[in-house]
Amino acid sequence: MIKKLILGTMQTNCYVVYNEKHECFVIDPGAQGQKVARFLTENELDIKAILLTHGHFDHIGAVDYLYNQYHCPIYTQKESLEIIAKPEYNLSSMMGEPMTLKAPILEATPTMNIANMTVQWLLLEGHCEGSSMIYVPQENALFSGDVLFAGSIGRYDFPTSSHLTTKQSLEKIKTLQFDARLLPGHGEESSIKYEQMHNPFLRS
Repeated sequence: MIKKLILGTMQTNCYVVYNEKHECFVIDPGAQGQKVARFLTENELDIKAILLTHGHFDHIGAVDYLYNQYHCPIYTQKESLEIIAKPEYNLSSMMGEPMTLKAPILEATPTMNIANMTVQWLLLEGHCEGSSMIYVPQENALFSGDVLFAGSIGRYDFPTSSHLTTKQSLEKIKTLQFDARLLPGHGEESSIKYEQMHNPFLRS
């Protein structure tokens, strides 16, 4: 089961993925940690981990709040660690409120088991170093962060962004052989097959 929470001024999609045993993990809690915690409490969910698709401020802003509440492990790609640590890289400096995380961040492995669910990390950089999509087969859901949106893609004009690497990542996405729900970091959901057929950045 998947619950989408839209958080903060950047309207970031945070996802709570949970099973019938009320175990869950949270993807990209970008702001409003109290809102996330309230959903966990109201649904009696036991949080097992926080997963970060990348290190930009609008995807990590509530991590410290949730860590202080639950002391659960936090995972991201190793390439994201420096971005999280530097306000000029995580873009919080651009917003006039420089921030980094105090909570300990762990390096994700390509395939993990969290809350009795398989979690597969796909490193697809370009939007920034460490930018990833996360596939959860049990839900047939691909959480695309800011790599891929419905009808669009993530910007590549930020620190550590790369137009060339973005193009390389898009080529990889074109070759994905499975269909799944596409749950992006902003905006509405789609599906892999639909985006492969209709997203202009995947058709060129």
